[in-house]
Amino acid sequence: MSSLPALPPDIARTVGPLVVGYLFHWGLFGTLTTQVYLYFIAFSTDPRGSKLLVYGVYAAEFVQTVLITQSTVRTFGTGFGNLNAVVDEGNLWFSVLIMSSFIAFVVQAFFAYHINVLSRSYILPGCIFILSLVQLGAGISTGVIAHQSRLITDFVGRGFYTATGTWNGASVACDVLIASGMTYYLTGNKTHWKDARRISKNLVHLVIETGTLTATVSVVNLSLSLLPGKPTYFQASCGVLGGMYSTTMMVVFNRRLKIDGTKAESSEHAATFTDINIRKRQYSTGMAASGGVLVTQDQFTVTVDDWDAVNRKASNDQFNTAGA
Repeated sequence: MSSLPALPPDIARTVGPLVVGYLFHWGLFGTLTTQVYLYFIAFSTDPRGSKLLVYGVYAAEFVQTVLITQSTVRTFGTGFGNLNAVVDEGNLWFSVLIMSSFIAFVVQAFFAYHINVLSRSYILPGCIFILSLVQLGAGISTGVIAHQSRLITDFVGRGFYTATGTWNGASVACDVLIASGMTYYLTGNKTHWKDARRISKNLVHLVIETGTLTATVSVVNLSLSLLPGKPTYFQASCGVLGGMYSTTMMVVFNRRLKIDGTKAESSEHAATFTDINIRKRQYSTGMAASGGVLVTQDQFTVTVDDWDAVNRKASNDQFNTAGA
């Protein structure tokens, strides 16, 4: 029986980030599963494209979680105590690096589309889409470099620094543009409708919070990747990148929900980015058993093309009332 290589005294510097990344990833996947389940039971009438996007991203996250779990079992189960099993890249080059950049690309394209709907322009959405493509390409390049090196401790070098710097830098720039663009166009649509103003204000807060969160994770990942001494701390932040983006998207979809644990009633008006103009109110009210949890939906549906007409009508009504 061949003896295993001795574990170095600083083994925690390699193993620790892996454990932290795995734990955070599983936690985010649990959160995402809850979000998708709530979406499934509350918004079954959403457009087919929205449902394909939600379930497609969830399927990608499920595959990523399965692959990461396989790596965990190989490192801390069948390869327990074996240094080679710890530093072997395994499938992490694909499950973490490439899949995370792909999920980020899908979510960033999702926001770029909605900015295009709000702005009726292709300039800012086009810039966001190009930056998203850049981060996708750089993420794939980072994964290829890791795959060619095979060992976690070996692929940190000049090529890795360039690829990961481009990957995370483009992600940060993309997230900042998304948050800035959504804030500008949502606050720029002045309306006399109180509910519409409240919806826009809530959406602005949500976009700023989620955009700041994803940009912060990318900055942390970039900073950990560039630390001197070539530590592998970046493995912890890499493990949560995809989950952060997918959970952010689901928070935007599910912000239309109201959970009431006391009695059945209509929720306050809510809307998604494509629902920001007002055509009619639609109420979907369910009944809950006493002491249960009720999930209700009150969707504020509007077509973007009717926004100016609604504002003009509201202004005329206000003028006529003042004149009378």
